[in-house]
Amino acid sequence: MAVIGKIRSYSGLLIAVIGIALAAFVLGDFFGYGPTRSQSLEVGSAGKSKIMYRDFEEKVAQAIENWRNQTGNQNPGIRETFQIRQQVWDQLLKDILMDVEYEKLGLKIHPDELSDMIIGNNPHPAILQSFTNPNDGSFDPQSVINFLQNMSSGAIDPSVQNQWFMLEDFIKDQRKEAKYHNLIRKGYYMPDILVQADYQDKNASIDLTVALLRYTDIDDSLVVITDRELRRTYNEHKHKHKREASRDLEYVVFPIFPSEQDQETIRLQTERLMPEFATAENVETFINSNSDDRFNPTFFSRGQLSPIIDSIMFNAPVGTMYGPFIENNAFVVAKLNDVQLRPDSIKAAHILIAFKGSRSAAQEVSLTRDQAKVKADSILGVVRRNPASFSSLASVLSNDPSASSNQGDLGWFADGAMVPAFNQAVIDNPINSFTVAESEFGFHVIHITGKSSPTKKVQVARLTRNIEYSNQTFQRVFGQASAFSAALRNNDDFDAVVEGQGLSKRIVDNIKPMDNAIPGIENPRGIIQWAFAERTNKGGVSQIFDLDGRFVVARVSRIREEGIPSLNEIKDEIRTIAIREKKGQILIDKINQAAGNTLEEKAESLNTDSRLLENIRFNNNNLFGFGPEPAVVGSAFAMEIGKLNQVKGNNGVYLVRVNSNEPGIEPENWSLQRTQILSSFRNRVPGETFRVLRENAQVKDNRHMFY
Repeated sequence: MAVIGKIRSYSGLLIAVIGIALAAFVLGDFFGYGPTRSQSLEVGSAGKSKIMYRDFEEKVAQAIENWRNQTGNQNPGIRETFQIRQQVWDQLLKDILMDVEYEKLGLKIHPDELSDMIIGNNPHPAILQSFTNPNDGSFDPQSVINFLQNMSSGAIDPSVQNQWFMLEDFIKDQRKEAKYHNLIRKGYYMPDILVQADYQDKNASIDLTVALLRYTDIDDSLVVITDRELRRTYNEHKHKHKREASRDLEYVVFPIFPSEQDQETIRLQTERLMPEFATAENVETFINSNSDDRFNPTFFSRGQLSPIIDSIMFNAPVGTMYGPFIENNAFVVAKLNDVQLRPDSIKAAHILIAFKGSRSAAQEVSLTRDQAKVKADSILGVVRRNPASFSSLASVLSNDPSASSNQGDLGWFADGAMVPAFNQAVIDNPINSFTVAESEFGFHVIHITGKSSPTKKVQVARLTRNIEYSNQTFQRVFGQASAFSAALRNNDDFDAVVEGQGLSKRIVDNIKPMDNAIPGIENPRGIIQWAFAERTNKGGVSQIFDLDGRFVVARVSRIREEGIPSLNEIKDEIRTIAIREKKGQILIDKINQAAGNTLEEKAESLNTDSRLLENIRFNNNNLFGFGPEPAVVGSAFAMEIGKLNQVKGNNGVYLVRVNSNEPGIEPENWSLQRTQILSSFRNRVPGETFRVLRENAQVKDNRHMFY
């Protein structure tokens, strides 16, 4: 059982969720953020390989089951869903791009090689983990052989076989990837001249004297930039402005909060239930039928309850009620349901007999509930007659995976820490006794092995009614959002409408197509899809989005398409660069015209200070007192000692003189330096290789049209 469970843990190489509903897909197209007919159902592409919606969703459907197995949850939340889809996409791209490389190189895994990684002397870590002996931690290759023989004979469940095939694919893919990366790693060669140059970059030092004329000393208004100069600067620098597609949004949020009337209505509804609560014969049934929170059977020690009721419940007779009071945005009425002397800590061991349909039961569990009960009662009879056999029986018979390592011993645990039926059975029976209890997990054969001294504890039933907004409040806030939206149709001045209605505008810049965060909005994917829809233009105003207890109306204030922007789009940024460059030339002319021949004389003539900077290293581009200046540092290492130079830097134009240049003391043997450089390059291979492949493949991502 444990082997199969471990194999399942490797089936989640791709984690994702079931695709969007057809209705949402149709509505998405209606509002302009679904795929058009020409785009069909193409989620994306990488090079010549297209990623179709159906194929993507097959990966999704395959992965969601594994996610459920790993987490124990039925369905992921919205944020988890987004993260899962992203992981699916990343893995799918990697598979596509790497398969192309493997095909070019003829990289394959021979069946004998796969066999060696599964049952050889040095099996893959996934095999080691899945087939490790739980008793001594050793790997048992025979258990792998037995499993494969059972699978060949059809004795293994088909779903488990599929998990095994996925594990095999995972092992083969990892092996091919390792071979591919090793081919690249082996291609690195470090000639002596490169090793020596790298060593000197890190260890050689220079002393400088510098003086700075700052760009800010010249007012921007004094610099005239012609259209030709602007265009030239754009052509020189436009490649640095290559960008992803993005949008700037401005939006207004209309939160839906319960009104005072809503709160009063819920308070009255709670009070009307109090007489029935006071006389209810079955408090648990009453709470589960009338409360927003289910009945909690836990017995609490003093100090564990809310401070509002703790003292009251520990100093009142059973049946005492208190409330309604507000706690955690809900009206609460508390009733003292029971008082007992109970231990704080208890200790027990168990043998779990699961049945088909019980919670977390493995697929191979085939017993019916009645059969499981008969089996548990039979084991109970055995251990009562022979208590010493409990541990060995737990190791062999228990459906609790931990029993293989702890022989069913759960150790000490707090009162209330286990499921109620199990917990109560331990409380109700004396130390060293045996009993059977049924829970959602199956039947437990329990051995009670310890209890702490009993203390006073109380069980409090809580009637809880959440304070929520009413339909009237919902309609009122929706009306406010509708009035705002209608006003925008008559007035394209977003700010004027916001100000006129006394609202608060929010702004978010540089939203990317697959982002999943907008301040103040919990699940913003719908808004982002709309913003990137083909029919959404600059200045476009959205429909009213209903998102997690708030309405949102948004407007696209700026559109940036993917690629190199036009000059008009980045004119301000280019003008800033052009002004700085022209200032640099003005400052150089000023330096050339200044009196004096030495750096100090020119600095004095220009009314600026000269500074001595010592022990400057090539691989550290900071100048003490000036900040990062890579152009200055790089140029200085190529200067003649004692010669006056001018260098344009980040802050302005520097007067630079190298006073001394001390090379690093070279070692007798370069092997250590060579090894360090090679290791640095080789360690970057996996990440850098995929990054380059992805950039060169011209990946097209259409996911925002679907999700």
